[in-house]
Amino acid sequence: MKLLSLIYIAVVFTCFVDSPFVAAKTPLVFPAQSENKSVLKIYGGADKMEIAPFLSAFQKKYPFVQIDYYELSTFEVYSEFLADVKNPPDVLLSSAMNLQVKLVNDGYAQPYSSEQTNKLPAWAKWRNEVFGFTYETAVIAFNKEFLGEEVAPSSRNELLELIRRRSEQIKGRIGIYDITQVGIGYLLWAHDREQSSSYGRMLESFGYHSTRVFRRSADILKALSTGELTVGYNILSSYARTWAAQHPNIIVVQPKDYTSVIMRSAIIPKHAKNVIGAQLFIDYLVSVQGQTDMANFTNFEPINNEVRIKQKHLLDISEGQLRPVPLGIEILVIDDQMKRQIIIQEWENALFEYQ
Repeated sequence: MKLLSLIYIAVVFTCFVDSPFVAAKTPLVFPAQSENKSVLKIYGGADKMEIAPFLSAFQKKYPFVQIDYYELSTFEVYSEFLADVKNPPDVLLSSAMNLQVKLVNDGYAQPYSSEQTNKLPAWAKWRNEVFGFTYETAVIAFNKEFLGEEVAPSSRNELLELIRRRSEQIKGRIGIYDITQVGIGYLLWAHDREQSSSYGRMLESFGYHSTRVFRRSADILKALSTGELTVGYNILSSYARTWAAQHPNIIVVQPKDYTSVIMRSAIIPKHAKNVIGAQLFIDYLVSVQGQTDMANFTNFEPINNEVRIKQKHLLDISEGQLRPVPLGIEILVIDDQMKRQIIIQEWENALFEYQ
């Protein structure tokens, strides 16, 4: 654990950038520990700070592999890949399930079947081309100082009531993902539109209160920790819990009316150069060892049942009404061009009407 932590700290400080353009060009590098190295290029939507210890654990198992990890937004994982499909990374990791399934459906992925992938339940993979490896819930995060003695809202209706009561104090201090730029932001917002009876009121309230949009979870959570924001809505739980552990003034709530659940998934592009390295990585992602390392070194939730039995799992102890987003062809309805235009248009109209 100490060795992994040292490697993690070293790589983060040698390559920590925030600009999406710079991030796309400057990878987080884990140098190979042998002369006959194999380079594994990964585009990932996961924050470097969160995934670095897991990547270190993989390289400890396969020291001949050099990992070049490019941190991008989930939409950039998709768009950067499409910009040069004949020269792709070897693995695409993303929480934007709709975009991953679309790439598979459009013929951009290659199938892979192994002893490890065959152990995945049917709902965690599709066509042996996209593989789910961790669950995430969408949570609401609050600044504790803003709440004071109040109990944090535990549902969307309670959140709306808090916003109504403290309207002037909360204006300009709600943060959400920019759904036009962040793939997981769009997916969660579209899912809310289908699931929430309070969706229209949320849109109106967020618009009136000058809600701010962000491209990175870390930026929302940093603003929450400093008090610049008071509420962060639909934040991925792994990031929220990591920040809350380091900043006790952040409170994380899994809404009880319903909690959206998504899977992070992996695909191997059709023209990947290091196919063997990519297959090793996929096997490790879903294996008992990889899932255990994920549980031990990150806040990503394992989906492997053997690992879940050994420790409390988010889905097993959840008090919320869980509403998973399905991994499969049905998710493509969310990305129908006309539907996307309608969702984004009503989102932009509501959020920018008062600005």
